[in-house]
Amino acid sequence: MRKLAPSEKTLFLVLCGAVFLAVNLISLKVFLNINEQLQSKISTLRNQLAEGRAIIMTAETLQPAIAWMHEHPLPIWNNDKASAELLKCERTEAEKAGLKIIEENLLPTHSSFYATSVSVQAKISGSFDGLVKFLFALQTPTAWRVINKFIIKSDSDPTKVIIDLEMKQYFQTPATS
Repeated sequence: MRKLAPSEKTLFLVLCGAVFLAVNLISLKVFLNINEQLQSKISTLRNQLAEGRAIIMTAETLQPAIAWMHEHPLPIWNNDKASAELLKCERTEAEKAGLKIIEENLLPTHSSFYATSVSVQAKISGSFDGLVKFLFALQTPTAWRVINKFIIKSDSDPTKVIIDLEMKQYFQTPATS
């Protein structure tokens, strides 16, 4: 092999430098891409960890509510019995409060994983005093009743009001309990 001329040596060194620089730039680009992917994965995992901690904190916060629900379970009724109980309760409490039921309609049964519910939509008239007594009598937590809609309108008689309400009763069917 012959000896390289000085210009060939310079050219060879420039070529080697260019190859070295190209390899380093490609390596740097690959490194930065991997680093960016790693940072996004870390960010995703941090978000998942924060979400998991929030769920755990919520679960700990809900422990008293869960204990209360175990102490006061949903009543076990079939659909007809639940509808009858809801109507009976509504009529009894309205009568005790001195209210008059103008109109009432049973709404379709709604089922979910945790409970089944029956609803009644009613128009009731009477004094505001009676309305307050009626609402206090209906809303006991252990009864598993909810008032979904509640509208108060004035009646032609100034001492009376008309109440438009929708009440829901939660229960378990014998098959789901």
